[in-house]
Amino acid sequence: MRILLPSLALSLVACSAAEPRPPPTDRFVYPSGIHYRSVAGSTRGILYVSSANFDRCFDQGTVMAVDLDRVGTEGNRLPLLSESSANPAAPVVTLEQLNVPPESQVFIQSYAGELAYWERTDAAPRIFVTARADGDFIHYIDVPEPTRLSCVGSTGNNCIEGALSLTQVSGQTDDLPRAPAPFGVDVGAQGDVWVTHLSAADSPAGSAPSGLSKAFQSYVVRLPGDEPRVSTSDFFSLSIPDLPQGGSNSVVVDERYVFVSGRYDVYASRSQATRRFLLRVLDKNNPGRLIDPGLDLSFAANDSRGLALTARPAVSGAASRRLYMAVRSPDSLLIVNVEGSEGDSPRMTVVGSVPLPLGPTEVELVPRGDGRAELVLISCSEAGVVAIYDPDVGQVVAQVSVGQIRGTESPRPFGLDVQREGNSARIFASNFGDGRISVIDIPNLDSPQNARLVAYLGARQDVGQSATCTEVQQ
Repeated sequence: MRILLPSLALSLVACSAAEPRPPPTDRFVYPSGIHYRSVAGSTRGILYVSSANFDRCFDQGTVMAVDLDRVGTEGNRLPLLSESSANPAAPVVTLEQLNVPPESQVFIQSYAGELAYWERTDAAPRIFVTARADGDFIHYIDVPEPTRLSCVGSTGNNCIEGALSLTQVSGQTDDLPRAPAPFGVDVGAQGDVWVTHLSAADSPAGSAPSGLSKAFQSYVVRLPGDEPRVSTSDFFSLSIPDLPQGGSNSVVVDERYVFVSGRYDVYASRSQATRRFLLRVLDKNNPGRLIDPGLDLSFAANDSRGLALTARPAVSGAASRRLYMAVRSPDSLLIVNVEGSEGDSPRMTVVGSVPLPLGPTEVELVPRGDGRAELVLISCSEAGVVAIYDPDVGQVVAQVSVGQIRGTESPRPFGLDVQREGNSARIFASNFGDGRISVIDIPNLDSPQNARLVAYLGARQDVGQSATCTEVQQ
């Protein structure tokens, strides 16, 4: 074995580390957040995808606007949803060439989480992407044209320059408030942006591992969607005396209430093993008012992940709503009845649970029209499947595998979004593990059990050259 002298070895590492490592422009790298957009004049629509750059092989992550009409090669394009319906036996299509031009890609911080899309009435649409690497940022990205992205607060395509840190906030006391590891994001009807964070904030910062933290706090952060700015008054505590603490995972914003799922935090939760933070509800009319409906007393899960709330009935008070929550240990879909969400006294009650494949993560709804309950989609990361729950049947009616599990490694589906076309639907799932987007079609929403995988978008990152990070890591 050849041995380098210490001084020479350090010199080589320093030189290598200084070399730029731009992320690839022709593939996804640990894709996470995702949003589908139907666009006039486009046959297949546009897909916005964030790449998390989870192994830090590159300097940054990315957000891409993928024109689905251009993905693939001439003669090998993404099948139309109508074509898929007419040919249910067609083989799965692999489309490695994304054909994304420079103006359709911007750079963000690594470890991207969820992605939210705001369709503004008076300006171009805006995208919000969280990232929990250095700086704990949320990025503001404008979409002046369907496939053109523009970083807010930057003159170039590096959105980190104008990103908003949720841990470096003026006016903190003992390093609080702050939101380490921002993850979940949702946008209210008035453009209010709400952000969660996976790790409870210790005080002082960095004291949790030593057991010397004086306090732990979890927050949901409210930001103005029209301008990236934040102050300590934008942090709303999710902590309730004598109730469990933890991180916060996902968020759903309704007209009046903000629903936040709780993520287990080994440091903040170690003295509260008998209870779990599954759901907290914030009153936007009175942000100091926080509700814990005690779901953990009805269903003893370890923590909760994605959540989705059914639409408000057309007639006020005509019916209750359902909140669907992905929970872990046991891995299940929790069904919560929500009543009075337009008034001062909302009530949330667990009315059912459904066992799920391993690792339920994100939840998305597929509307089916008047008189039909929405289908519930759940990405099950460890099992490598997208599960479909039909409330009208009361069970999971389909489990669609999104890729081959290699050894112990799953394709790890994460983000979900839906294209609805007549009585059919197309599901897009970001495969965090293998680097692709899976495309699943439901030809007839009356028969969701016939859902099937139809295509992969992008090249695999878990085989061949893409599977090995050859760059020098610090």
